[in-house]
Amino acid sequence: MHRQLWRAGPAFRGRCRISMADQPKTPEVKFADLGVRFASAVFLIAVAVLAFWNDIAFATLFVSLGAGLMLWEYRRIVRRGVSLTEPVLWITIIFSVLAVMMTGYISLWGAAIPMAVGVALLAWRDRDNLRWMGPGFVYITLALCVLVDMRRTEETGLLTVLWMILVVVAADVGGYFAGRTFGGPKLWPKVSPKKTWSGAIGGLVLALCVGLVFWVGGWGANLAIILPLSVAVAVASQAGDLLESSIKRHFGVKDSSALIPGHGGLLDRFDGLLGGLLMFGLVERLGLLTG
Repeated sequence: MHRQLWRAGPAFRGRCRISMADQPKTPEVKFADLGVRFASAVFLIAVAVLAFWNDIAFATLFVSLGAGLMLWEYRRIVRRGVSLTEPVLWITIIFSVLAVMMTGYISLWGAAIPMAVGVALLAWRDRDNLRWMGPGFVYITLALCVLVDMRRTEETGLLTVLWMILVVVAADVGGYFAGRTFGGPKLWPKVSPKKTWSGAIGGLVLALCVGLVFWVGGWGANLAIILPLSVAVAVASQAGDLLESSIKRHFGVKDSSALIPGHGGLLDRFDGLLGGLLMFGLVERLGLLTG
C-alpha cells in the first residue's frame, strides 16, 4: 500500500503530508490528577490520626522519623547524589531529631539548643552550602517541633492537630478545584505555572469553612480566633508549597524523593503543612490564641 502511495506523484504526496502543527491537539483534562490529589489528602489525614491518636511519646518518635527523612530529602535537593555516609547529612538528621525529642519530652524552648548546635556545625562543616542548608534545617525542624508541641496538650492536642491537617488539606483541595474551574491570572508562573489567583482564593474559602465546622461542631473553638487563624494557616500553607517548588526549580529537581510511589517524597506532600505549622507557632508565641 505504501508503494502505491508514493507512486502517485509529488502533488498527491504533498496533499497527504500532515505537519505536526496540523495534528489535532489532545484537549487538556482539567482534573486529570484528581486521583493523586485525593489519595494524598486521604494519606495525610490517615497519617495524622494514626500518629497522634496515641500519647505524646509515640507522636514524638513518629515525627522524629519524619524529620530525619525530610532532611535527607532536602539534602538530596541541595546536593544531588548525596551519600548516606556524608557527615553533614547526619549532622542535620541527628540534631533535628534531638530537637523534636526535646520538644516532646521537655518543651518547645528546649529545641533551641540542638538547633543552635546543628546550625553551628553546619557553618563549620558545610560553608559552601550554608545559605541553603542552614535555613532549610531550621525551617523543617522548627515546623515539626511545633507539630509535636501541639500534641503535648492532653485535652485539645489531638483536636488541634486534626484541625491543622484539615485546614492544610482544604487549602490544597480548594485551590485545586477553584483553579482548574475558573482559571485566570497565574499566582507565580515562574515557580508554579499551574497555580492561579482563583485557586489561592478558593483554598482560603475552603479553609475558612473548616474553621466554621470546628466552631459549629461545638468543639470549644473561639469564632473570633479560629476563623482568622484558619485563613492565616491556609495562606502560610500555600506559601510553603510555593517555597518548596521554587527551591526544587532552582536546583532542577522534580521530586524531593520517591519515598511515596506516584506521589514523590515527604517534602512534596507535607510542604504546605510545614508552612502552616510555622504560622501557627508564630501566632501562638505572640500570644494571639487567647480570647
